[in-house]
Amino acid sequence: MPTTCAIETCQRKSAGLCDCCHKNVCSVYFNEHVNSINSQVHILVDELNADNDQLSKINMNDIIGSCRQKLDKWRDECNIIIDRFYEEKCQEAEQRCVDRFNKGKTEIEQMKSKATELIKEQEAIHEDQ
Repeated sequence: MPTTCAIETCQRKSAGLCDCCHKNVCSVYFNEHVNSINSQVHILVDELNADNDQLSKINMNDIIGSCRQKLDKWRDECNIIIDRFYEEKCQEAEQRCVDRFNKGKTEIEQMKSKATELIKEQEAIHEDQ
């Protein structure tokens, strides 16, 4: 037995199940629904065309160039930081070498002085005997 249209204000017999709202509706509702969908599709197509026009106006070379400039600037700044750090570490290493050399030289001078003193003491002991 055919049922009536699921739209509350409609008393027509249903023509079938609407895939969109999952209700049994009449052919009038189907037509209204199709017209509504078609108008929405046209609006969507217009929006897509507008978006496509905007995308076509974008110059990818400008965007890529701008990104590349930013990356080049970043690289240059990083290289400056690395160069400063490198120079700092070179100076620290050089200072350590100089300090070790001077310490070694001082120790050798102290040992030479001590050895000379011991030799003088030995000579003095031999002279006293």
